[in-house]
Amino acid sequence: MTVSQKLDSHQSVKSTLKIMAAFLMLCFAILAGCSHTEQVLIGPQMNLAPYRIIGVIEFSSNGEAELSQYVTQNYLQRVQNAQPEVRFLELGSQDLVLSKVSHKQLDYEAIKSIGRIYNVDAIMFGNLNLSEAKPKVSVSSTWQSMKAGAFVEASLITKLWETDSGVMRWTNSSQGKDSIARLSASTSGDFHFGAKDPKETYGRLIPQLVYANTADFRSHYETRRVK
Repeated sequence: MTVSQKLDSHQSVKSTLKIMAAFLMLCFAILAGCSHTEQVLIGPQMNLAPYRIIGVIEFSSNGEAELSQYVTQNYLQRVQNAQPEVRFLELGSQDLVLSKVSHKQLDYEAIKSIGRIYNVDAIMFGNLNLSEAKPKVSVSSTWQSMKAGAFVEASLITKLWETDSGVMRWTNSSQGKDSIARLSASTSGDFHFGAKDPKETYGRLIPQLVYANTADFRSHYETRRVK
């Protein structure tokens, strides 16, 4: 191949590459003009609207008695914030409800009986389980004071049954860990508690568990490419 032929071949390759590059740029421009991203509202995974009335059995807990009512109310508030049209009927404690329907445990037959007696379409119930507090002690660098705190681990399991069939329609669980009430002691002998009641003691942990547990009831936005 002569020098002239080599130059002609080189020029031909460059021209071909330029044409391909221009073609690709045109394709990208067309695609960019035909599609874009936007925030799309995705409905809740668990929609409670089909249920006329949902009966709520007060959540059980292995902690202080006040915790059962606290976690139950916090839960109902979260769900109704997500789905304001939902109607709840608070039925009382598990023992009270089972006594009313003459059953010893929350089984298939009990669920159906609760539906008939209380005239509810579904039943919601949960259990809060707390671990024993794990102490954590810290002393100041000058050894003039000390702080004694504690961490606790917790899990929240919730279930929703349909009363016409007695079957479980939905369930979810969430776990968490957080510090609880602190006890401070100074060299003068003064002691101060960080909390005086269960609500204050578990004030951060319970809402965190409830928020995570109720995720299926909330709508959310997703970024999607649309044309």
